[in-house]
Amino acid sequence: MLYYHYELGFGTDANGNKIYGCCCSDGSAEIANDKYFNAYSRDGDKLLCVTRIHEKGSTMEVVAAVKVNADGDKDVPEALHDEFPKLRILRRAEITVDEFRRHLDMMNFNGGRKILSKLKLDYRTDGLFNPCPYEWRETVFDALPMKKNECRKRAERILASQSLHQELQRIYSPQNKKAYFGHPVHYLISAGDWGAAQDMYELLLRALASNGRLCSNRVAVFRNFEKGTYRDERYPQHLNACEGGIVVLELCGDPGTGRFASDFYEFTKFTGDLVEKMKKDTLFIFVEIMGKSVKNADALGNILTKADVIQLTEGSGTPEQAVAYLKELAEKSDIAPETPDEVLACLPEKESYSVSDIYSAYHTWYGNGLKNHIYKAYRQQVFEKVEITETVNRPYEELRQMIGLEQVKSVIGQIVSTGKIRCMRELMGLRADAASLNMLFAGNPGTAKTTVARLLAQILKDEDVIRSGRLVECGRQDLVGRYVGWTAKIINEKFREAEGGVLFIDEAYSLVDDSNSFGAEAINTITQLMENYRERVIVIFAGYPEKMKTFLDQNEGLRSRISFHLNFPDYNPEELLEILRFHAGKREYTIAEDAIPAIREILSDAVCQENYGNGRYVRNLLEQAIIRQSSRLYNLDPEQKLTAAEMCLLRAEDFAPVTLGIAEAAHPQIGFAV
Repeated sequence: MLYYHYELGFGTDANGNKIYGCCCSDGSAEIANDKYFNAYSRDGDKLLCVTRIHEKGSTMEVVAAVKVNADGDKDVPEALHDEFPKLRILRRAEITVDEFRRHLDMMNFNGGRKILSKLKLDYRTDGLFNPCPYEWRETVFDALPMKKNECRKRAERILASQSLHQELQRIYSPQNKKAYFGHPVHYLISAGDWGAAQDMYELLLRALASNGRLCSNRVAVFRNFEKGTYRDERYPQHLNACEGGIVVLELCGDPGTGRFASDFYEFTKFTGDLVEKMKKDTLFIFVEIMGKSVKNADALGNILTKADVIQLTEGSGTPEQAVAYLKELAEKSDIAPETPDEVLACLPEKESYSVSDIYSAYHTWYGNGLKNHIYKAYRQQVFEKVEITETVNRPYEELRQMIGLEQVKSVIGQIVSTGKIRCMRELMGLRADAASLNMLFAGNPGTAKTTVARLLAQILKDEDVIRSGRLVECGRQDLVGRYVGWTAKIINEKFREAEGGVLFIDEAYSLVDDSNSFGAEAINTITQLMENYRERVIVIFAGYPEKMKTFLDQNEGLRSRISFHLNFPDYNPEELLEILRFHAGKREYTIAEDAIPAIREILSDAVCQENYGNGRYVRNLLEQAIIRQSSRLYNLDPEQKLTAAEMCLLRAEDFAPVTLGIAEAAHPQIGFAV
């Protein structure tokens, strides 16, 4: 929808005096509003609302929501003539969605909530108590006409690249119709600074508006997305409210790996679906800040493949051009330099300057200007460099530090080496056939199969063996459908979701069954797709050793498609003790030395029991020890003061064997007591 605000008058007489005889009252306006609302509910083209009536009924204010239509007439208040004759437009302006909402909130009569609900603009705005996980700002830009020659000069002044010059040439081409029929292309701006990107898209928008290529001048900027954005109900509501306008969306986030990387993938997938739906009448401009954007080809592909996108990069220029650009930025700031040399001193001597170089110099000058001209008390302050200790958390190092699993670590080293050598062969122009890296993890419960799979996905991404560090975890309930034909479709979707990464199928043996529940169909489909996605998806099956043998026998081609069989052995008592110490240390607990013999005895007894749980047993042992320690400390003499060391110390009496299974209840005796 497009949103407008009108101030309307009722004309003047022959002497130029205002005519008040039209008798426009709040009551008649409310009747008119009901009529317009009913008309919109019927045809859906435009919705008018009288929001304010001024003194003596001489003027009124009207807001309008107009359906995006290439051939539509934006001056819609002529529909008011039936209710209010002799009406004329005194002022007309496009407004943002928030301004439209505010006008409805100021109505002196009921109906504003009903209109917002009809237009699906009744989303929450309680940002103070429930802030959005992203920044969102909408404005209406001043689209002053710009001739082709003026546009070219402005492009040169902001050091536009060849890609931007070429697009401006296409926009002004006489082969195009100078009218809006939809957006044939969208844009990806790659720049080193947000200010540089803003200069580029503002010029681009002025050029498009000057050629009749925009149906609205509303610009909504989305930046600084945080984890969970795509799950916030306001995000799709804000985007949908931008229909017909321009959406500037910064593709920037945490470049690290881990859970946020997966979240960013889901965010781009969700956003891409909205782009595909809105791309005809909403212009999307994606901004990539070089060095800060998420380098995940799969994630970005979720958005950039949903529309025809032209990439525009920042340019560079001579020292003379750089000086002129830097002076312009300084002149537009709210700090006046004492001399021109003060600004230019921040520009290093080079033969050629990128736009990022110029903005870097501007930010340096501006920061100095705050101290030298605004807050002068800091002019002579000497600032010492603050040392920051960075925490490095590389998945490969984490795997190497895991206790035991020596054979697993060795095989993963071989897998990484194989992938790295293949990449080197590609760079040298040699033939590099992609090897199948599908795997089978066999081990009892608690032997770290899932943990290793998660680390492995990130290791292979960091080592450039796979494009994405995404790990899609699933089990039988995620793969088998309830009806005929559903299972194959579900599994196809899982492979597409894992494309470029790892598909981890836990307890894969559960797909084997004798009932009519489509388990065999699932295994056959997986086997076929492993071949179809041979170079794009690594499949890891996991499960108990004996049961996995039965699983492999279900399909003749399944075993041959698995290149690596990794056995996860049960931990011995000493390894379990090291795991216990490791987890206790992470939770800031220490184990008393006199408790070690008792713990060894507990662990030695545990490993003799079937399916005791391995690492899970250790975690439970630690949890129960912490509970006993808490009870022990709580029941001490209140006069006894506890030290931090005592609060963190686990003693021998805090450890006891973990109960496996459910103890049988004692059977009551029936009879008479003697």
